[in-house]
Amino acid sequence: MITVKVGGDRSGTAVTPLAGVTLALYANSGDTAPVGQPWAQCVSDADGDCSFVVPDTAAGGGNAGRRFWVAQPPGGAPAGWYADPVLRTGPGSGSGSVRSPYTFQAPALAGGVTYRSTSDFMFSTDWKAQPYVASTGTWVQSRVNPPMAVGCGLDAALVLDLSASVGSALPQLKQAADTFVDALVGTPSRVAVFSFDRTSPSSSVAADHPELTPVSTPAGAAAVKESYAGWTLGKGTNWDQALTAVAQASPHYQAVVVITDGNPTRFANPVSGDGTNTHFADVEGGVFAANAVKAKAERVIALGVGKGVDGDSGLNLAAISGPTAFNGTNYAAADYYQTADYAAAGQVLQQIAIRRCANTVTVVKQIAPPTTTGQDVTGAVPAGPGWAFTATPGTGLTGGPQTQLTTADGTGAVTFTPDFPPSGTTGTLHLNEVQQPGYQLVTRDGHAGDCTDLATGTPVPVTADTTTGATPGFAVDVARGSSLSCTFYNRLAPADITPVKTWSVNGTDYPDGAQPAGLSATAALTGPDSANASPQPWHTARTGYRIGDTAELSETTTVTTPGCRLTGATITAVNSAPANALLPYHATLATAHTVVQVTNTVHCATPPPPVPPTTTTPPPTIRPTPPAPGPTLPATGAGTAIPMLAAGQLLAVAGIVLMRTARKRRA
Repeated sequence: MITVKVGGDRSGTAVTPLAGVTLALYANSGDTAPVGQPWAQCVSDADGDCSFVVPDTAAGGGNAGRRFWVAQPPGGAPAGWYADPVLRTGPGSGSGSVRSPYTFQAPALAGGVTYRSTSDFMFSTDWKAQPYVASTGTWVQSRVNPPMAVGCGLDAALVLDLSASVGSALPQLKQAADTFVDALVGTPSRVAVFSFDRTSPSSSVAADHPELTPVSTPAGAAAVKESYAGWTLGKGTNWDQALTAVAQASPHYQAVVVITDGNPTRFANPVSGDGTNTHFADVEGGVFAANAVKAKAERVIALGVGKGVDGDSGLNLAAISGPTAFNGTNYAAADYYQTADYAAAGQVLQQIAIRRCANTVTVVKQIAPPTTTGQDVTGAVPAGPGWAFTATPGTGLTGGPQTQLTTADGTGAVTFTPDFPPSGTTGTLHLNEVQQPGYQLVTRDGHAGDCTDLATGTPVPVTADTTTGATPGFAVDVARGSSLSCTFYNRLAPADITPVKTWSVNGTDYPDGAQPAGLSATAALTGPDSANASPQPWHTARTGYRIGDTAELSETTTVTTPGCRLTGATITAVNSAPANALLPYHATLATAHTVVQVTNTVHCATPPPPVPPTTTTPPPTIRPTPPAPGPTLPATGAGTAIPMLAAGQLLAVAGIVLMRTARKRRA
């Protein structure tokens, strides 16, 4: 019996079995038709075993001593998979390529003996034997590549080959990656970055970056590019470990772009292979790992760069991605690309990104720091979920308004597809956002936002639109097939918090500073930003927060008055609204100004006298005291009532009159 192990997906260091694969026995290596007997064909079972029970193998039998070739007949792949009938083997440099048929000769048959692909044939570790067809012993089958996700924007993983053969072209490799990242700016896209040489991460790299980083803004793209800017070269090429790292990563990638300058010369972990030549085993490992990636509905795009992966090396690129080669125009359908250099690779990557956005308008919402003013948006970041945008067709467009909300993907972006009439080529689109409380619109040259042509990188004029304060917006002209990206900026409004203290002593309320002697409390607040708690005077605002921030309010209380004790400390009001909460209190600053009332309740056996307020008041102005008014005499005739004077006041007046009379007489 001849038994062939058939594998599907890489799972850790093992490969999962694959059922439903049809294999056949051929009399000679070059035969196009298998042996015409029922026993010369098998289908792999749930354990991945495909077994041929060959009759007449005992001594003297018709099949005794025969050596059949195992190969896969046309149509032998199960649904969702495809065969790799020919792979490229030979030096890892790309020279001396060999188109090696993926077929293996079984040993001479003897009665009662089972021959296994994992030990008796197919499997080999003789890395020097040419034409380098040493295999893992597990028959490889490639998963069909998932289709490219439709729509503008992409969650992509870049997988960069840092093998020594890249050499002086390392800056160009990084530039190609930069071009791809930059092409995604202005779209709802995110990027992760992996590296490999003989291992993954590359032996020269501290860590990969499997997390998806939003690149909808230039700042996000800069952060991704910075993550690999300092990477250096290692040695060896292990497609298996590169793609295994992607398969084991938690995020889901819509596309996995492998940029490599050479065929694999290593596989598995611990690492196997000779590091110099490409064998079946090296390619098989890459295919098993690529299958695990595709099993997550992640499309693999293989991009071969330079002479190391030109010509027949396309066979191996197709094995890990899919059979469709790039023909110069089929960016959406191509599984693998072969370019002369990294500059050409960068152009390919740019077109993959941009062509996805044809006939779309993307809106990116950014939030500028509250420390900025005017049109300055330095440090702006993509908005979170829940920002609503509406695109309303104007002249030259059809259909009704479309409304979309930003999501929690970190890009702050939504995409609209303008509807053109059959013969229409241009139209006007009105874009509006719903202004959220706590934010202020940042205008751009007098408009609610600005736009850029993604294909050319040039600004696109916008015109003022009829809006209300709650729905700022503008109008922009769009052309059929164009790809625009527009940005709305908001700024978080500043916020402050003021702690207010009241003392309730035996049921009587006193503002802080007028409470009885021996009672004191010191407030403390956390923030702004991540600042730890620090003392804060009562009735004084602490600024520097943003609306939506949280500040923790606490206090330290001292009671030294004999017979008095603190019985409670409660938040009794927030912005004049009744409250009932304990300290420490986490205040969410939902408005520009937040006032938190803290009431300390004190019980005293003998109520102490209150302390006069400690606030400083200006000294009073000293003025002569006017005479106290006396009783009013009844009015006589048409005259005015005359105030009545007390007896002492009458005597004083009389004395003044006599003195003045005497002076006149002496004169």
